[in-house]
Amino acid sequence: MRTCFRRWAGVLAVLIAIGPFARSLLGAEKVRPEDRFRGGKVEWARLQHSGAYWDRHAESDDALLSFIRSNTTLNIDSIWRAAPASDLAVMTEYPFLFADTLDYLNRAEQRNLAEYLRRGGFILIDACVNRDINRSPEAFLRDHLSILKAMFPDFRCEELSPKHEVFSIYFKMKEYPPQARPGNSWSDGPTNPLRLLYAGNRVIGIMSISGLQCVWSGIGHDEVSSMEMVTNIYLYAITR
Repeated sequence: MRTCFRRWAGVLAVLIAIGPFARSLLGAEKVRPEDRFRGGKVEWARLQHSGAYWDRHAESDDALLSFIRSNTTLNIDSIWRAAPASDLAVMTEYPFLFADTLDYLNRAEQRNLAEYLRRGGFILIDACVNRDINRSPEAFLRDHLSILKAMFPDFRCEELSPKHEVFSIYFKMKEYPPQARPGNSWSDGPTNPLRLLYAGNRVIGIMSISGLQCVWSGIGHDEVSSMEMVTNIYLYAITR
């Protein structure tokens, strides 16, 4: 029996499935003030590694969390957390982790992340689209597929079509996914699809090459769409 992720028992009891009933609980329909935030508290944590940019734009995470609190009934903490890749015990306190990259994880940290994901954790990897940080989407994708394949012999990834539930699980997206499109970036080109990450037949995460974090920090063309997309991913992860 798993001993990690106990904090999510309350919210999972509320979010049994996404449908009319769950959407009502989440705030898509009107709810009484006394019914808001009925689930257990959940949190947002960034994977901390030795790279210089692991907390890039983290000063705007509070705005993202405020958006989730205002637009759903999730009792999400208003303060973002750090989960060091070197400390598996801390990582397993958070069933959802956000990461800007896995490039800087050493072998021990890769083993920790692999164990975290085997225990049922979920990771959102979202590439910064600034060319000074990531030289190209092709290189980012190639490097991360190589890292994940080394961590999981049965790893595979799947490009998500606009019909995938993550684009409509709560907010109905108009872009699949939205992109940053700031200056000095490679997101001005064709839309890069979200990719679902698997270990065998089990979903372990989603990879974005769209600079979602850049947008919710105010760098880009549509903050709201970015935060809606991340909210959908978060809900998709915790209701798996």
